[in-house]
Amino acid sequence: MKKIKNPFTEKDSSRKEYNCFGCSPFNEMGLKLEFWENGDEIVAKWTPSKSMEGWLGVLHGGIQATLVDELAGWIVLLKKNTSGVTSSLNIDYLKPVYISKGEVTIKGKLTSTEGRIAKIECTLLDGEGKECLHAKADYFCFPEKIAKAKYHYPGIEAFYE
Repeated sequence: MKKIKNPFTEKDSSRKEYNCFGCSPFNEMGLKLEFWENGDEIVAKWTPSKSMEGWLGVLHGGIQATLVDELAGWIVLLKKNTSGVTSSLNIDYLKPVYISKGEVTIKGKLTSTEGRIAKIECTLLDGEGKECLHAKADYFCFPEKIAKAKYHYPGIEAFYE
C-alpha cells in the first residue's frame, strides 16, 4: 500500500482554515483519518473510542457514515483528480461495530462515472476483519478548474511524494 500525503496540512496551503472533521489533524474532536492507496482501492484505518459510542460498546452509526463519506470524498480527490460533494449516500449496516474489537478498516473504490457523478462503493471492516457496513455513494464532481479555483483542490500531484 502507498501512503497518501495530505496536502491540506502543508504550510503554503490554507492550513489555518483546514478543520475537516474527517481528515484534519488539527480538529481536536475530529477523526484525523489518513489514507493509503492499494491499486484501485483507497484504504483508511481508524481506532474507535468510547466517546464515539452509540449503543453500549457499539460505534455510533453516524460516525460509521462519516467514515465512509470521508473515504468517498478522498476517492474523488485521487481517482477523479478533482473535488466534489456528496450527492447521495446509501448505507447497509450489516452488523454492529464493537469498539472493543479495536481498529477498523474502511476501504472503497470508484465503480463508475455517469456524467459528473462518481459512483463509489465502500466497506467498513471491524477489528476482526468482518464486514459490518456496505455503502454506495454518489459524488457530484466539479470540473478540475473550478475545484482548484473555489474548493482548494491542489492537483493530483500534491497527494504523492
